[in-house]
Amino acid sequence: MNIINLEIYEQIKEVHKFPMGDLFFFENMVVAQINEGEHINYKTTKDTFKCINNYYEALKNPFGFISNRLNKYSIEVLDYPKHSKSLPSLKLYGIVGYSKFDTININLERQFSKLPVLGFDDLTQAFNTINDYILNSYDDSVKFNIP
Repeated sequence: MNIINLEIYEQIKEVHKFPMGDLFFFENMVVAQINEGEHINYKTTKDTFKCINNYYEALKNPFGFISNRLNKYSIEVLDYPKHSKSLPSLKLYGIVGYSKFDTININLERQFSKLPVLGFDDLTQAFNTINDYILNSYDDSVKFNIP
């Protein structure tokens, strides 16, 4: 579901539009909605990652990232290590998928990510889970079962 149709939309602090899609900034996370047909790689994300770093590094806050997969697009999974280095305060990556194909991709992406990757089929659930994790990120008792 598009973020603009959910109650959490009211909690958005900033919105940034890029040629590849939109970023919705919350206190503890950013939600990305990528445009149909885009190819995401290290080169295409430089400006978006700079924007994310400027926002969260200025606040000195750890944050989570949610990819709300409304549209079909491709991702260069071999660039995941570069992405991790580019976002040093990123603690958790969530993907909201809406099809079996998305579930397959989530499992594939987990293999290339150094960060925990959580899969969801509901954006509000993803938001609440990741927000709780970030708020409790200094509490070692908070664990996730990642298949």
